[in-house]
Amino acid sequence: MDVELRQLRVFLAVAAELHFSRAATRLHVSQPALSQQIRTLERAVGATLFDRTSRATELTPAGRVLLDAAPRVLFEAERAGARVRQAAEGASGLLVVGSVGTALASIAPRILRTVRARFPDLRMEVSQHDTAAQMVMLAEERLDVGLVRSAAPTNAVVVEELVTEPLLVVLPGDHPLARHDTVDAGALADEPFVLWPRPLGAEFFDIITGYCRDHGFTPRIVAEGADIETQLSLVAAGIGVSLQPSYYANLRPPGVAFRPLSGEVPSVALQVAWRRRNRSPAVGHFVGAARECAGTG
Repeated sequence: MDVELRQLRVFLAVAAELHFSRAATRLHVSQPALSQQIRTLERAVGATLFDRTSRATELTPAGRVLLDAAPRVLFEAERAGARVRQAAEGASGLLVVGSVGTALASIAPRILRTVRARFPDLRMEVSQHDTAAQMVMLAEERLDVGLVRSAAPTNAVVVEELVTEPLLVVLPGDHPLARHDTVDAGALADEPFVLWPRPLGAEFFDIITGYCRDHGFTPRIVAEGADIETQLSLVAAGIGVSLQPSYYANLRPPGVAFRPLSGEVPSVALQVAWRRRNRSPAVGHFVGAARECAGTG
């Protein structure tokens, strides 16, 4: 059947009025034009829809079947149109989001809540990945947007700073330095270190090692952990000390102590990243929410 939605709307008006003249007045069209629409619809469905006499207009059995089906057809058509418009506006569909653990422990929940409140039909698939992996996944279109840490922009990926926080020293809870309000970096020269593997975030790794070198020593790395939980567990076990962004103090892990470093301390940036060529409105909504939550928008 080649049926237009407009014809179904005309049919429903006539079926409601059971009078062609009144239906034409209701639709603000001429009666001949309305009658032509009904004849065209009847040809399309291959059946007479109304019995018309000089005294009354009644639905035929075929007309009663169409009266039952037409509202559902119009509803689904309108819903499909709304969904298409929402997708075009970035208000629906799927947004694939990556995040470092640092962001999940700090700003990411606020961003996600903001996007969800404004665009309840936009589904977000969130997974945790280190910065290096996210930069690759963004370039390869396996992520739409990412929350990364101390990353440099590339030809394929834009990186925008959201918030920065200083490094803290992380100590075993019973370490002598944990009794101090602040710790001088030089006091860590002979300590074993627990750090992130450099391939997971070269820029962040270089910030830490560069800070140590600025204070006259190269950190003696005795253990590495691919996630913050592993590293903090190693510190709690007395394997070594660590330098971490202050965001992780929010985790309040048992057996470790976070202490400020004295003097000038480097800051670690949390950033939002997306593909340069990505013009998705949904990505724009996420970036806008990230800027707002960070107070940069």
